Amino acid sequence: MPDVQFYTRENAAQIAWPETADGDYARRYLLPFLTDGPQAYMRNVYGTELMVAQVDETIIPLTVTDFHADNSYICSPYSHYISYGGYEEVERLNNPAAEALIRAVLHPVAWYFRRAQLDRVVYVNNWLLSTNLYPGLDEATIRALAQALPARFPDRTVIFRSVDERANQRLLQTLAGEDYRMVLSRQVWYMQPEEAQRTRQVKEDSRVLRHHPYTVVDGQALTDDELERCLDLYNLLYLEKYSYYNPQFTPAFLRLARDAEILHLRALRRDGQINGVMGFFVRNGLMTQPLFGYDTGLSMDEGLYRLLTLITLQEGQARNLLVHASGGVGKFKKIRGGKSVIEYNAVYDQHLPVQRRLPWRILQRISAAAIPIFQKNDF
Repeated sequence: MPDVQFYTRENAAQIAWPETADGDYARRYLLPFLTDGPQAYMRNVYGTELMVAQVDETIIPLTVTDFHADNSYICSPYSHYISYGGYEEVERLNNPAAEALIRAVLHPVAWYFRRAQLDRVVYVNNWLLSTNLYPGLDEATIRALAQALPARFPDRTVIFRSVDERANQRLLQTLAGEDYRMVLSRQVWYMQPEEAQRTRQVKEDSRVLRHHPYTVVDGQALTDDELERCLDLYNLLYLEKYSYYNPQFTPAFLRLARDAEILHLRALRRDGQINGVMGFFVRNGLMTQPLFGYDTGLSMDEGLYRLLTLITLQEGQARNLLVHASGGVGKFKKIRGGKSVIEYNAVYDQHLPVQRRLPWRILQRISAAAIPIFQKNDF
C-alpha cells in the first residue's frame, strides 16, 4: 500500500508538487492558503488549519477544525446540520407552529452535539468550497488515505466531503468497505451540456438571451475594482439571500482566482457595469462553479441567472465536460436536463469513544428518513 505524507504550514516547502495538471493546480491553489492561512481567503473558517496529504502523485487538502459558532458549513458539521440545515431552514417554512416545534427538538440536539464534540473533525479533499471535485483516485490510494487518516488524527472524526455515486462511485464503495458510514450531505445536480441544449427550456433560454445586452468578460481582463463588484454580487446571492454560513470569500481570494487562475472567471458587463459573475474549475472530466452571483436588485426580466447558467453549459460543452451544478434550485435544473444524486459525507469514527460516535449514528438515521424526501421534492 502506498505511503501517505502529511504537510502543514511549517513544512510546506518540502512538498514535492507533482508535475501534472492536478499537481500544478494544487500548488497554485493550496500554497497561498498554507502560507497565509485559510482565513486570508475564506473569512468564516475560524480556527481552521489547512494541511496537505500526498500519496504518490496525488495531492489532497485537509482541514482540521474545532467548534466555532460562526464557522461556515464547509468546515463545520455543526453549522452544516444544525445552524444552516436546521435553524435557518426552519425559518423558511413560514409556519410558526411547525417552526416552534422543530426548534424545541433542535435545542437539546444542538446542545448535545456541541457537548459530544461533533465539530472535532478533519475534512478530506476540502478545498473550502461548496463543491469539492476529486482527482482520479485508484483503490490503493483511497485505502491508504482511509487507513492513514484515523491513525494520524486519533481524536478526530475523519470525513471525506462531496462523495456521490455519479462522480466517484469507486471512492464511495471503497470507503464503505473501510467502515466509513455515508451520512446525507445534500442533493446535487449534474447536467450534461449537449443533452441540456436539446431541452425545450434551454432552447427557450437561448432564444430569449440571444440578443441580450451583456458582454461576457474573461476574468483575466477584470480590474481589482471589478473583482470587488464580483464579490459583492456573490455576497448578494449566497450570503444575503441564502445564508452567511456559505463560504465568505475575501477580495484576496478573487485576486488569487484571477491571477493564479484557480477559477476561470466569466463576468457579465452592461454599460460599463458588472452585473453577473461565475467562476468554475475543472477536474477529472467535471466542472463546477463555486463562484456564482448577480445583482439581485435588478428585475428578473434581465434573465441573469438564466444567462449565467447558459454560459456554464456552453463552457462545459466546449470542453466536453459534465457539469456538477451543485445543490439547490432543483426544479430549475431538472427542466434543463439536470439529474439529481445524493451527496454524502463519508464519516469514519470507529477509533473514537462511543459518546463521540453517537451523534453520527443519529445523523445517519435522520439521513435514511430524509433522503426520500429530498428525492421526491427535488431539493
